Amino acid sequence: MGTARRAARAALAALLLLVVCASAADATVERRKDQFGREFGYYLYPIVGEIPGLGSAAGAGLSVLNMAGGDTDFTGYYLNGDFRAKGFAVLDHPLVRRRLVLDGGYNDYYVAPIAYDRGIHSDPDDVIHPKAEGQYGIAQLTLTFDERRYEFYVRVLSGRERLHEVLDRNGTAFTGVDTDWDHRRSFTVGTTIDRTDDRLDPRRGHRVELAARLPTPEDADHSEYFVADLNVTGYVPVRRWDTLAFNLFHSRAIVTRRGELDFATLQATSGLNCSAYPPGPDQDDCLATEAKFLNALIENNRYGTASSLGGTQRLRSYDNYRYYAGQALFYGAEYRWNLTDEHTPFNIYIAKGIRTGIQLAFFAERGMVANHTRDLFKDGRNSYGLGARLILSGVIIRLDYATGSEGFQSQLFITYPWSMFSVDSPS
Repeated sequence: MGTARRAARAALAALLLLVVCASAADATVERRKDQFGREFGYYLYPIVGEIPGLGSAAGAGLSVLNMAGGDTDFTGYYLNGDFRAKGFAVLDHPLVRRRLVLDGGYNDYYVAPIAYDRGIHSDPDDVIHPKAEGQYGIAQLTLTFDERRYEFYVRVLSGRERLHEVLDRNGTAFTGVDTDWDHRRSFTVGTTIDRTDDRLDPRRGHRVELAARLPTPEDADHSEYFVADLNVTGYVPVRRWDTLAFNLFHSRAIVTRRGELDFATLQATSGLNCSAYPPGPDQDDCLATEAKFLNALIENNRYGTASSLGGTQRLRSYDNYRYYAGQALFYGAEYRWNLTDEHTPFNIYIAKGIRTGIQLAFFAERGMVANHTRDLFKDGRNSYGLGARLILSGVIIRLDYATGSEGFQSQLFITYPWSMFSVDSPS
């Protein structure tokens, strides 16, 4: 264990050194193009893909870029399959030209995700399946300077969600689930220092992002806490067009008001009503699932829950929300092999725009979660894979294949990985 811990620390130190060196070398890097787009384009495209932990679905999407000669973009989508989702977003709408930008959107979903226990050692077979529907709206106001190199933003997410049922790992449904709508709202403030040559497709420089999700009022049973995230990414040019990218991410929950920690009290207020079952196997299964749910709530009340690992952004061979605790630490590297470097206009009836590149990628990632800093390096999970990307003006479409200790995952998604916000994991 000590050897593994020392190796992990050495890898992290090497990654930090590479990011710092890339940052120092490219302190005065120039933008490759204007960061406020003006080239009109549109894409009507089929969506057939998979999101780890949610399943597969098919549908269609529409993106319209730089509408009415400005920088405003529109994206809408519809998916149906193992999960259902639809929504739209209006992005980069200028309220004050080159200074104040508004983003907003709405999403509606019905999902049956896989829910795991807390911690890095959670059993991949010991799961529950909550079926839920919900809607949320999101708006972000961004103050930007110096060709979008320095930005400050405020984000508001407001929505509601309700459970339809909760299944255990054997598919048994529990009747005691609260199916009322749960309304929630979150506020996030953040800043970005982007010293890269391009916000959408960076090949040189560094980016530092800080965000804090603020505590929101909860009932007495639930804790209130901050979630503070730090995301550092370095980009080192290799050969003529290629890029070696490094990412370091840390998330920490800071409890400001502690909720209920007594199991019996929570069982009375938030349990699954297992007494409705007669004594026997069904009641035993219900009590086991209830204990899992309530113990997770107690852990969340004691330590809070930081941003999770797994899914489309980090640890791509694992399901969404696979690993979570009071803290999370992630680092990864990705070699982006650009097969072409072009500026090719195209118009094929259902799509019009500028193709700027075709890319292959090879990546390695490691992530850790724990409730205490001293435990972060005790164990972790690795993810390795390759991907293909189509880089268009304003849109990056990526297909990634990744493998880890729990098997293989594929995913079709929009934008590069390592983002601070993702539509499949909103916060």
